[in-house]
Amino acid sequence: MLPLLKTTAPAGEATVLRVLLWAESTSVAVDIAEMLTAAGFASFATDSSRVVGVFAEDVEALARTLGEGMGLDCQRQTKALVFTEAAPRLADFARIDTVESFVRHHSTRWLAELISEGRYKSLMQPIVNASDGAVHGYEFLLRGLKRDGGMVPPLEMFLAAEGELGARLDAAARDSAVRTAAQFGIRERLFINVLPASVSIAQSAFTDTLDLIEAADIDPGRVVFEIVESEAVDDIDKLAGVIDFCRSAGYRIALDDFGSGFNNLTMLIGLKPDYIKLDKSLVSRIRKEPAIWNITANMVDAAKQSDVLVIAEGVEDEKTASLLRSMGTDFMQGYFFGRPADAPLSGNASADS
Repeated sequence: MLPLLKTTAPAGEATVLRVLLWAESTSVAVDIAEMLTAAGFASFATDSSRVVGVFAEDVEALARTLGEGMGLDCQRQTKALVFTEAAPRLADFARIDTVESFVRHHSTRWLAELISEGRYKSLMQPIVNASDGAVHGYEFLLRGLKRDGGMVPPLEMFLAAEGELGARLDAAARDSAVRTAAQFGIRERLFINVLPASVSIAQSAFTDTLDLIEAADIDPGRVVFEIVESEAVDDIDKLAGVIDFCRSAGYRIALDDFGSGFNNLTMLIGLKPDYIKLDKSLVSRIRKEPAIWNITANMVDAAKQSDVLVIAEGVEDEKTASLLRSMGTDFMQGYFFGRPADAPLSGNASADS
């Protein structure tokens, strides 16, 4: 029987939300109840041993707790209902869904609100010439902002972005980069991250970005779209189409995180981007692992033979920078030359203390 009962919220929390969780068995319900109690959530009694009642002042926190504490199978087999009154109304039961859906919706709602409210900004990290340290360009890195002004950890933001929300975040990052570059009048190269699926004349959000670049009077030849290579693992032809489209509009292309995952030298030669960015997981190991040094050097050599410029990411010390120079790396990026910042550097980059 469904537990149509009245509940009393914690003192001073008359408007707190209530959530009912229908587990597949009494033992699972007990496990869920214990997990929620340990996380600090107040519970209320129900008419069934398989149903857990919990007060949720912070629905997002509840979603995160359930997502972290329950396996995916358990999330799919457990039902959830959110209601606001002392007892659920008949109409409320039409909104029963799985815990999996509850977790996905409520644990990402904060990100949708962040994007809608424009609570984000772009930081700039310099990319410098390997030979003299002159700033070649800036990579623009999106940072979310909490309502109190604090920074949202980037990883938390991008892990929460899936499907349509991921596309919205991608568009917000591109547009923020363009506006920031225009605000500071940056004349160097602008390295702007983009998902391969976003780059198409049929994608209005991407053409909006191109319109924004034009309106800001930014020369397309100074814009480098950084394509996250791992996003196009299964469709090289599509990635080639993305590159051709951008080139036809006068923009440049960089393949990000090169050396990780699926990529190989044959693909590099075939696609011929303007730049490749060596993955920091490789760069960080060349000092101590001769085999990694050799692999990286071969990648640099293959790129140079194909007239592709090489940027090494994650450079954090002079020894690593020296080894990269000896390979013939064209440009470098990393904490050694400058951390992501609110404003561009003045003059050439130097070691960051």
